[in-house]
Amino acid sequence: MKFSKETLALLKNFASINTNIVFKQGDTVSTISNLKNIFAKATIKESIPNEFAIYDLNSLLAMLTLIENQDVEFGDKCLTVTSSSGRFEFYYSNPEIVTGAPSGEIQHTSVYKFKMTAEDAQMLMKAAAILQLPNLTFAGEDNKITVKAHNAKDPSADIYKVELGDIEKDCNLTFRVDNIKLLPGDYTVKSSGKQFGEFKADDVTYWVAAES
Repeated sequence: MKFSKETLALLKNFASINTNIVFKQGDTVSTISNLKNIFAKATIKESIPNEFAIYDLNSLLAMLTLIENQDVEFGDKCLTVTSSSGRFEFYYSNPEIVTGAPSGEIQHTSVYKFKMTAEDAQMLMKAAAILQLPNLTFAGEDNKITVKAHNAKDPSADIYKVELGDIEKDCNLTFRVDNIKLLPGDYTVKSSGKQFGEFKADDVTYWVAAES
């Protein structure tokens, strides 16, 4: 099996959430942060033949990207990766010491729903990084939804704000910027209230805990 560039990019993104991961049989991959405040699930092009745990996903990805045109075999105890330039074996971890994501998805009734484009998301994250702003707040009022990068504890701090579009109900959802670890893309954002937000793209969904 060869991992596609899209799958490697997805796994790199998941490694930013947690370097631990448990691969399940099939074409679904999921991860959860150690603090249980970020949960992500995606469909990949490949089908994983068996379940196994990886303790340090970044190390595995570094080797997979080092070797071009690699072929991956899934053994009982390790992955064997071969190419014309070399071969390496990457041994599975004990699943008891690895933080694995739960099966299924977070089921909820959506009270709020709106769109966020890839361009808006990219600009928000860049602005938050440049201005060192720790929070993103989605605020719906008068059937319009805006999102701002700001410091929720300092009203005198800089603010970057974008209007995203229409919304049926008023809302106010605040997240920590460092918990928003989305792959580039257009997202549908849903929430049942103030506990968490669901960010859904074509092949990946993130559930992120909101700030109280």
